[in-house]
Amino acid sequence: MNKRTLGPSSVQAEPPTAPDSIPVTRFVGAVRRHLTALVIAVLVGGALGAAKVALTPATYTARISVLAPPVALHPGIDIGSALDFNLRNPRETTMDTEAQLVWSEKVLAELARHPGFDASYDELRERVDLTVPTGTHVLTIGVRGGTPADARRGAEVVADAYLTLRKQILGQLQQRNREALEQNLVLLRTQLRALPGNEDELRRITTRTRRQAIVKQIRDVERQIAGLKSKEEQPGEVLRAAGLPERRDDPNRDIAGASGIGLGLLVWLGYVLVREMRPRRIRRPADVRLHSRLPIMVEAPTLGGGHREVCRRLRNLVFDAEATTVLVVGVPASAGTELAYELAELCTEGGSATTVLRIAADGEDPVDPPRAARARRAFTVRLVRSDDDRQLTRAVHRAGRESRIVIITTPDINGADTIAAAAASDLTLVVAQRGRALDREVASGVLALDQSANPPRGIVLTAPTLGGPTPRAPRRTADRTPPRATAPGRG
Repeated sequence: MNKRTLGPSSVQAEPPTAPDSIPVTRFVGAVRRHLTALVIAVLVGGALGAAKVALTPATYTARISVLAPPVALHPGIDIGSALDFNLRNPRETTMDTEAQLVWSEKVLAELARHPGFDASYDELRERVDLTVPTGTHVLTIGVRGGTPADARRGAEVVADAYLTLRKQILGQLQQRNREALEQNLVLLRTQLRALPGNEDELRRITTRTRRQAIVKQIRDVERQIAGLKSKEEQPGEVLRAAGLPERRDDPNRDIAGASGIGLGLLVWLGYVLVREMRPRRIRRPADVRLHSRLPIMVEAPTLGGGHREVCRRLRNLVFDAEATTVLVVGVPASAGTELAYELAELCTEGGSATTVLRIAADGEDPVDPPRAARARRAFTVRLVRSDDDRQLTRAVHRAGRESRIVIITTPDINGADTIAAAAASDLTLVVAQRGRALDREVASGVLALDQSANPPRGIVLTAPTLGGPTPRAPRRTADRTPPRATAPGRG
């Protein structure tokens, strides 16, 4: 009968990934596994944001509107020059200039004299804000206080101090500009009288003669002087008085809540990354499916240990595949050795002579077990050195001549001996003991075997040993074949 070739597993595996990687497609699974921690982190973050809002002192802001007409800071001509053909437009005050007057030390010092505003200059500067509607010269001054009365009183004090300071500074500036223009006007008239010709002929405005240029400049100066006098009659004034604030300021409640929730999400994300990146012990099949989609055979715990139930299924798998060389590698190595011995016992009971080749670990003496130990087994166990591939090949050929099935077990799933044994085997099984095997170690071993000539056929999750009496083995001699196993095949 022709030997059947092992085909792909009925459950297709996903593309192999690195043992320490978290694929993007599996983030949903990570969220599902840590959903409780996510809910706790969001609730704690929201509670922190609410606590920040609750612990922030209550403040109230009162606003007052003040009209600030523009004032010329420069007359537009050079004082002392009788004739200047490069005239500049008069430079007027801007809202930035008015803001600097509101935030000046004199205004804030006046505010600091009143109860509730005993603070430093920088703090008072933060408690006074300004807004200017587009296209207007109206300042809206807002003052923040601990109570509505303090806020209204502070707004009134700032407005009065600002108007007083503005009248003092800008009034002096206008007076100097007016005096300078009057002096320039006297100088221009003196130069005009010194020129020859009839004064009546110079009334027509032209730009061709010196007399006409001086007359034109005299009229410009007179117009500027008239403008300064009119602005003196329009000082700044309060348009809308400050009222009592009806509600407290919003201390960035939405920002505080969002910041708290965001902080909770960041902490949860760091927690998930730490948990997902570190090695974890395999306790359920879902821990294995994170790294591989191979078929998983789960063993239920039994009293006294033993793997007969799961090994019966594995024996049927070996017989159906007509495999003569089977690699059983475990994490830890003792789990694979126990299952290999149990599988060899059942294969022998099924009528197929079996030999177990146990690759010795580093430091272990590669000799056969004592005769007393061999007398209790119906199969042969041989130790093979782990540092010689030719020794393994010769041992497999020798055992194949003596037995129908050769089972190989290795001490390290990530070792070079495991890859060499997988290449020489017809069937590869990975054994992981729940509670002791690390997912990263199993994943790296499965990945290495997937890249070899013979990828694993499945993963066996063995159960931890429970206390209790050891199940009784069937009574028979080691040299006698059971009557139900009359021919090689399924037992």
